[in-house]
Amino acid sequence: MNPLIAGLFESLPPEGTAWTSEEAVGWLQAAAANLRIVYRIQGNIVVSGETPPSDYNRVPGRDY
Repeated sequence: MNPLIAGLFESLPPEGTAWTSEEAVGWLQAAAANLRIVYRIQGNIVVSGETPPSDYNRVPGRDY
């Protein structure tokens, strides 16, 4: 595996770690940039995020 791609995956937080949308988008943007370099992809890869509604992560049928 390419060192850029391997390093990117090693930078992921442990599974189950709380992660903000901003952090996830930043990681995905870095992934897109690395993919463009490693695979010589022409053009842009756009990664964006939005703030979900406050109850977005709520489990249906479960009261908090």
